[in-house]
Amino acid sequence: RYALTGEQMKAADGRMIREIGIPSLILMERAALQCVNAMKEANIDLSHALVVCGSGNNGGDGFAIARLLIEEGFDVDAILVGSLTSRSEETKTQMKILENMGVSVGNSLPDREYSVIIDAVFGIGLSRNIEGNYADVIERMNRFHGYKVSVDMPSGICSDTGRILGCAFKADTTVTFAYPKAGHFFYPGCQYTG
Repeated sequence: RYALTGEQMKAADGRMIREIGIPSLILMERAALQCVNAMKEANIDLSHALVVCGSGNNGGDGFAIARLLIEEGFDVDAILVGSLTSRSEETKTQMKILENMGVSVGNSLPDREYSVIIDAVFGIGLSRNIEGNYADVIERMNRFHGYKVSVDMPSGICSDTGRILGCAFKADTTVTFAYPKAGHFFYPGCQYTG
């Protein structure tokens, strides 16, 4: 069983997209579906979900997860943390699909309780310390009482070393794709992965 670095996983995704010909939106849809399936298999209470998304493709995964949960009748709040102008094309598409369904995307964390908090802020590409509003949001997400799930990598954990990049989301469960990442196993990342 392999544990990949972030760059190795990006290269594998790139090969799937460029050489095999699977569009990145299809990979995103499959990731979202598997995340929802994994949460159901773990019997996580999905009745009141908060999905917090960044502007990169991890956020796109999150918006697709929010949509799939809404389609199943769950109460879901989807939040974009970060700039509208820095969104990846895939994340723009996933947000547009939600808007077409009549779902509004918020830009701040609501003051309510949730059964599950889904972290899709930063994925395997994070290489800088989390500061400012991002840090405030992640620290607030950690204070929520619901079950905590990270998409691919807990936000704030270096996917290569497991190092905390300023602050990090502390997940009860992390759903990762294709291969686990080295940062899931190295200390202190292993304590945040769940």
